[in-house]
Amino acid sequence: MSMNASPEAWWLPDRRGNLEVLDSDECIELLGGRHVGRLAYCTRSGPRIVPLNYALAGNTLLFRTGYDTEAATHLVGHPVVFEVDEVDEFLEAGWSVVVSGEAQLVPAATLRLLDVPQFPQPWAAGDRSMVLQLMLSAVSGRRVLPT
Repeated sequence: MSMNASPEAWWLPDRRGNLEVLDSDECIELLGGRHVGRLAYCTRSGPRIVPLNYALAGNTLLFRTGYDTEAATHLVGHPVVFEVDEVDEFLEAGWSVVVSGEAQLVPAATLRLLDVPQFPQPWAAGDRSMVLQLMLSAVSGRRVLPT
């Protein structure tokens, strides 16, 4: 830091990555390459973010939870956000894809009709038989590339 720099300048990084906005096709491709993301929803006592396994089925993101979970009471018919990302701290690079919309319950009869290469397999033990979907109608993404 030069002697002429402001005292606050010490925390500013010397380099910045290039930020690019991803189109929806690339966002969906990135979603298809992962199986775990974070689901954000609101409760009466505030927002929650939980990690969740998911799968893609056409233009729908599928995930499972239990009927007796907090999420189950706050998801169906309510706005939610689902986020998947990859971060490389060493290169100071990464990407993030966000899907927003209303979560909807998937009836058992509909599940049999879905073309799902791999159904979401929750890591947590317990009954996770409630299947929810989030349409990929509102998808956005960003990528930071190192300079």
